[in-house]
Amino acid sequence: MTHQTRPNPQTVLDGLKDFQCRTVDYAFQRLYTDPNPTNRFLIADEVGLGKTLVARGLIAKAVDHLWDKVDRIDIVYICSNAEIARQNIQRLNITGTRDFSLASRITLLPLQLHGLKQNRINFVSFTPGTSFDMKSSLGMAEERILLHQLLDKVWQFENKAAPLNIFQGTSGKDNFRGHVDWFKRYRSIDETLAAAFHTRLKQQIQDDRAIGKPDLHTRFEELCDRFHRFREHVPEEDRRLRNQFVGDLRALLARACISALEPDLIILDEFQRFKHLLDAEDTNEVSQLAHELFSYQAEDSSVKVVLLSATPYKMYTMAHEQATGNHYSDFLQTIRFLKSHADQSEYFEALLGQYRRELLALKDGNLENLKTLKSKLEHDLRQVMARTERLSASADRDGMLAEIPSTNTKLETQDVLAYLALQQIGELLGQHDTLEYWKSAPYLLNFMENYEIKRAFGHAIAGSEHTAKMLQTLSSHPELTLSLSELETYQKIDPCNARLRGLMADTVNTGAWQLLWLPPSLPYYDLAGPFKNPDLARLTKRLVFSSWQVVPKVIATLLSYEAERQMISAFEEAPENSSEARKRRRPLLRFGKANTRLTGMPVLGLLYPSTVLARECDPLTFALQSSNRPSQQALLAHTQQTIARLLESLKTTFNIQVPESGPEDETWYWAAPMLLDWHRDPEATQAWFGQADLAGKWKGRQDAGADEQPEGESLWAEHVHHAQQVQDLVADLGRPPADLAEVLAQVAIASPAITALRSLMRVIGQSESLTNIQIRNKAAELAWSFRSLFNQAEVTTLLRGMNRQEPYWRRVLEYCLDGGLQSVLDEYMHILLESSGLLKASAEEIAAQLTNTISEALSLRTSVMSVDEVRLHPNQIERASEGCYKMRGHFALRFGDNPSDSDRVLNRSEHVRDAFNSPFRPFVLATTSIGQEGLDFHPYCHAIVHWNLPTNPVDLEQREGRIHRYKGHAVRKNLAQNYSTRVVNQPNKNPWDSLFAAAVSDRPKGTSDLIPFWIYPLEGGAKIERHVPNYPLSQDGERLEALKRSLTVYRMVFGQNRQEDLVAYLLNYLSPADIEQVTEELRIDLEPPGLVGTALCP
Repeated sequence: MTHQTRPNPQTVLDGLKDFQCRTVDYAFQRLYTDPNPTNRFLIADEVGLGKTLVARGLIAKAVDHLWDKVDRIDIVYICSNAEIARQNIQRLNITGTRDFSLASRITLLPLQLHGLKQNRINFVSFTPGTSFDMKSSLGMAEERILLHQLLDKVWQFENKAAPLNIFQGTSGKDNFRGHVDWFKRYRSIDETLAAAFHTRLKQQIQDDRAIGKPDLHTRFEELCDRFHRFREHVPEEDRRLRNQFVGDLRALLARACISALEPDLIILDEFQRFKHLLDAEDTNEVSQLAHELFSYQAEDSSVKVVLLSATPYKMYTMAHEQATGNHYSDFLQTIRFLKSHADQSEYFEALLGQYRRELLALKDGNLENLKTLKSKLEHDLRQVMARTERLSASADRDGMLAEIPSTNTKLETQDVLAYLALQQIGELLGQHDTLEYWKSAPYLLNFMENYEIKRAFGHAIAGSEHTAKMLQTLSSHPELTLSLSELETYQKIDPCNARLRGLMADTVNTGAWQLLWLPPSLPYYDLAGPFKNPDLARLTKRLVFSSWQVVPKVIATLLSYEAERQMISAFEEAPENSSEARKRRRPLLRFGKANTRLTGMPVLGLLYPSTVLARECDPLTFALQSSNRPSQQALLAHTQQTIARLLESLKTTFNIQVPESGPEDETWYWAAPMLLDWHRDPEATQAWFGQADLAGKWKGRQDAGADEQPEGESLWAEHVHHAQQVQDLVADLGRPPADLAEVLAQVAIASPAITALRSLMRVIGQSESLTNIQIRNKAAELAWSFRSLFNQAEVTTLLRGMNRQEPYWRRVLEYCLDGGLQSVLDEYMHILLESSGLLKASAEEIAAQLTNTISEALSLRTSVMSVDEVRLHPNQIERASEGCYKMRGHFALRFGDNPSDSDRVLNRSEHVRDAFNSPFRPFVLATTSIGQEGLDFHPYCHAIVHWNLPTNPVDLEQREGRIHRYKGHAVRKNLAQNYSTRVVNQPNKNPWDSLFAAAVSDRPKGTSDLIPFWIYPLEGGAKIERHVPNYPLSQDGERLEALKRSLTVYRMVFGQNRQEDLVAYLLNYLSPADIEQVTEELRIDLEPPGLVGTALCP
């Protein structure tokens, strides 16, 4: 067995907050050390409180507990959603290694796991969507290739065509064979899992033969006869036999993998998405396969199963939702799985029935029996679960939540005309109620996809008795469809929808179209340019939830169009919106050549991570020396003095004879920082400039850029080579520019490379990291990503519209200075360090991971969305080829139109979420509520928009829980407002550590770590904003009030049958004052018992 160091659980536990430690301790106690331990435990902490970190702590304690008891420890992590799994997977890994990989299904584990028997600890992970479901018999091509190779080991195919034809399935012939060849050369199969499969295969064949059933080998031989040659069209009977054979093999492989795992601890993350697998009484193969895993029994121990979910069952069910899942049966099924013994669950059900009967008798005014029953329920449930809620830490129980009036949701005349026209069209198409469509989105005939009304419209215009009436309606109501001619000339498009008009007013039209990143929460000096606008200083991103799939597309396209229109129009008088016009807007941060002169050296200077300027001209250091936040002018003046002194020492060291006449030499702009590094840090500078392939390392994994000409790559390398020879240029330096000190001061304070280097140094916490080659490489790579950002066509026109003077690289520098890029990156990296699970990582690993994440956010490709064009002719309506017009999304984007379950991992979705969770664009993310449980959206967003109200009050909480999480944007804003930089005393450390430490020190004694990390209210400060853009005189206002009333009561009727009736009864009977008192006394509290106020993780 491979030697592996015993992990120290304390290093993991030290990273947890006190309430998380309490849950870890209690769950561990119930699972392992109590006299009557449970084998299953549910951690149901409220959304956003770090259940994954609690699971990490529990894994650490479990591994330590099992280390001397078993030869090997297998930890299995199963997550319902590939997006969530990729977010959480490294957070659970306590070993410090980075090989905790994700298999999309259990049958692919032989390719992901290696050395299963040899490892002391194995982390195994997969998604269950197809792991336990064999309905799709053929599975993935990769599975079939794996099965082909596994069978080849024992049945000796000898490159015969028949086995390939069988396992090819629906794949193309050449493609499948090419993948098989590639697989043989580059993939390896875990020997332990391969042996387990072969053993199962042999046993299955023997069992089948014993009962006279055609065995797998016999069936295979028959299929080889049928598939001896390749056929484009396989007969139906052959296809059925093949599919059944492959499906049976996949099930056999899944069971073999389960048996080989020998799991000690299973983590089921967001398990409610596959709760049907928890039913042990279900006799279908799917459930039995899962039950075999969840009930694994070793010689002297049973597997422990930990469930993670803030919504482990439908916590509240309305009458109309009964068809999609009853709360009561859902709740009881979860309890039965957790308790596993029938008598225990029967006792609980009886207790629940008593509680309901007492609730219905509440009008008698006697709470004593209810309180006694409540205590019994809590005690019984705590045997198998625990739940911490953030509202318990808030004095007014609102958890910083504030409902913001929708003052900008204004209904205009053209909106009403659009409704009347849409209703007329709907009547003609047999769609008689278009109100909710109209309330949700404009220009529906352009944007809708897969809606019945849109399909009916397409059929009708192809030839129908109503065509003439529809043509008349559309011709007289231009507000119903988009004008492509207006789009192509960047004309202002009326939102034609009150909700969209309000969202546009709250975002784009606040001036946010001028921003490439959100203003920092803790600026080190007074910001300037668009960033000095006080309205923009309060800006936060917006997460929009809608029930209609058309809405995210409309929001993404029309908000982005308006932002882009204003950006382009700021510089161009009569702009064109066409692919040809976009090609003419050339990137300006280029590496070119005029005759023999390299023209991009000043641009290279922006991308150079100078160690001396990073160290000597830190804006945070100056801020700490000032009694109040300094002005930008004061900072520049101070930095210019420092630069002047450095330049004087430089002239002396290199014996530079500065000419008193002649033209100014712009070489100084980029050469001076490099010469300063050669002067002050000669060894580090020699090492960095002396790297092989410095040009490649400088830009990292990124291409030279889509904006480059074919020769761009070699020209970049020429520029880098020229910079490497900078010491040879000293004798030829001409007269320094008059503004040299001013420009270098701007470079030192705000250039992308130097700010990145300082931020990496701070988050790593080591001042010597400034000269670390690997960290400087990553700072340079990050600067290259900023170059890509500033080379975007609309960004170029934006900056040139603000200041038309050349050169463009100076405008970029000014923008970075005005926008406080240093404090932006310091704040962002502080957040990323923890969310990426890097607290214990090496300096080089931190730099690499953070750079990769930030670069991904900066380089997110513009989304292109198809819009249908509706053309009106004198006698007909023409819908041009579907999706003929392309619109771009960047200011706003849509997210998760389809849930990324099981193996359907969508890299685009992950990148979009990473970008939204950064200070950079998009500033608005629109989504449906499908599949978003467990995903974080809080780092730069504390405003949620309920475009359509959910029908269930708990869904309201769940949506808002996406943005009310650890160290969220609102919390950081309030900390910065309350403390500023006055509590920071170490400029080489990230200032946010000091701010949070100060808030912990100042909080009331006995307060949990929910304050200040999750909750930090401040008078006049930032809130978790609930935006509900209701139409005037609509039913939405009443529905919202009803939802909020129900929300106050639903916890009291926890676990009850016919909840909606019970809530209605209580609301009808109790006065508002009584409701507040009764719900507080009868609220089911499942916090870990007896541990309040102390962290017990030993």
